[in-house]
Amino acid sequence: MPFISRACLEQIRQRVSIVDVVSPYVQLKSAGHAFKGLSPFSNEKTPSFFVDPQKNVFKCFSSGYAGDMFRFLELKEQLSFGEAVEWIAERFNVPLEYEHDGRHLVENVARSNKKILWDIYSKAEQFFKKYFWNSDGYGIQMRDYWEKVRRFSKESAQTFSIGFAPLDRFELYKCLRRDGYDHAVLQQSGLFYASKNAAQNNLACRYQGRLILPIKDIQGRTIAFSGRCLPFVENVEDPTHEAKYVNSPETLIFVKGNQLFNLHQARQHFDGMKPFFLVEGPLDVVRCWECGLKTAVAPQGTGLTETQLKLLQRYSNFITGMFDGDSAGVKAGLRLMDLGLPLSLQLQYVLLDLDKDPDSLFALQKSACTYESLLEKSLMPVPFIIKAFRRLEMNERRAERLAIDLIYSILAKCPSAIIKYESIRALSGETGIPLKVLEEDFRKLDSKNALQYNISAQTSPTKVERYRDSVEKQLLGFLFHKPECTACILEVLSLDWIDTSVLVGQLLFKIVHEFIANGIEPLTLVKMEVLHLSESEKELWYQILAEPFQIEDERKILVTILQQLYKKFLKKCISAIDKEMAKSSIINASKVEQLRTERYQLKKALVNVHLAVRWNKQ
Repeated sequence: MPFISRACLEQIRQRVSIVDVVSPYVQLKSAGHAFKGLSPFSNEKTPSFFVDPQKNVFKCFSSGYAGDMFRFLELKEQLSFGEAVEWIAERFNVPLEYEHDGRHLVENVARSNKKILWDIYSKAEQFFKKYFWNSDGYGIQMRDYWEKVRRFSKESAQTFSIGFAPLDRFELYKCLRRDGYDHAVLQQSGLFYASKNAAQNNLACRYQGRLILPIKDIQGRTIAFSGRCLPFVENVEDPTHEAKYVNSPETLIFVKGNQLFNLHQARQHFDGMKPFFLVEGPLDVVRCWECGLKTAVAPQGTGLTETQLKLLQRYSNFITGMFDGDSAGVKAGLRLMDLGLPLSLQLQYVLLDLDKDPDSLFALQKSACTYESLLEKSLMPVPFIIKAFRRLEMNERRAERLAIDLIYSILAKCPSAIIKYESIRALSGETGIPLKVLEEDFRKLDSKNALQYNISAQTSPTKVERYRDSVEKQLLGFLFHKPECTACILEVLSLDWIDTSVLVGQLLFKIVHEFIANGIEPLTLVKMEVLHLSESEKELWYQILAEPFQIEDERKILVTILQQLYKKFLKKCISAIDKEMAKSSIINASKVEQLRTERYQLKKALVNVHLAVRWNKQ
């Protein structure tokens, strides 16, 4: 996050130990000067996760991840770098400081506006909660409705911060104005709408007379609300009184298609074994929570999006859909398959009866709502799609044809050959159509997408490459762990020697170029955003920083590394000349003779490589 000052980042690194950041996630035990524990990123029985408090970095050998405290939170909590900084600063009471130059003015203003909105929504949440728990008037009716009519517990009301918006549509506005918030800011907050009959420009609450369910981001900050109508509240002044739900509009802190209701809590209960349950609405989530399905989440105020599925995929590939049993819910389930299978998600679906939703289904049979019981009822993607179209279409033959067409179109987008193979087999079993017929039918369709698929497959991102034996990797080790040798390296090393066609060479080139341009600085303090590193380069940076670096004869090894790097460069130059000379029939004789002379000099240099490395180590 560019607008957080460098001095602030260094202050956090000095004041906060990575051990304190990691400890809530991993049970650490002393291992010499470091600590070790089971990996928080994979299931393992033998500890391979190490934390070095001296370097303030971690290294996970089972997953390959490595980095500092900010990187740990980026991976574990799926946060951006800026969000990870904010997370740590808030929990360890480190005041954030921001850059004030012109370059960062826009970012600073946006960050300031977001902070104001977070504060406003936090105060609004407390305002609504107060009215829910009032001991008179609508507060009593609200709790009776919650407990006796809807059969939810008081504990759930506390867990989900349930509230009630009073019928006085101007009360929230007046409350926030008394707290010092500007009219213009409140007008843009999404909490209000302008009322023609309002005195003194008062703004009317968007959710008046409704049950309030706060929507929180991944860090647990309230960013929006969903207001449900109540059967005992008559409010004709509300222009949306006929709507079952009123949801917050999109703001600086809330984008509907990027959020999932309850993900901030569900991710903490995910154990790697059970799936995330994707249900239709907030109250379905509350019901699932009470029944023990703590990993239930719901799309918020919009149809399911690919962004939401990718957000879940950061934590797990296993998702079980359980939308309402009506036609809208079934179509939402089909959308889950259409979006999820191309992402290689492991999908299942619990198809409810036509008049059921998770809330009504489990309200009277909480004990029966277990993961095991739902697993017995769940359908794999192909059987679900077939049954879904049979429910939606009266004509069974047409339903089968539509189902096959949808399955084909989904599989054409799937990069996984295994998913394609298993799905075609399942389709044959469900329809009775011979497997060879279906394979031939799909092959004709799939061949049209083959070229596009091959191109995308070649350019798809891969995991960070391993460079255990490369001289570039070894030289980076010196730059990271032996900074006193950097000046010696820069006296000898030429940027031309570095092979930038590989990831490790790209990182080495950027670091060396930065030193040459702006002076030598310890790499643990260099801001990675200054170097404009890619995600793969950042991953490699953290790996090198976290890996142990112990050598006996530093000078001898460093000289050898530089000689090997120079030899690689010379061989590359010789190879380039050989390719040029292969075109001798189309170049003149004098050019050929010049190339031969250059090649001879390079070969001679290759045989007699000698680098005068002046050892300036203190």
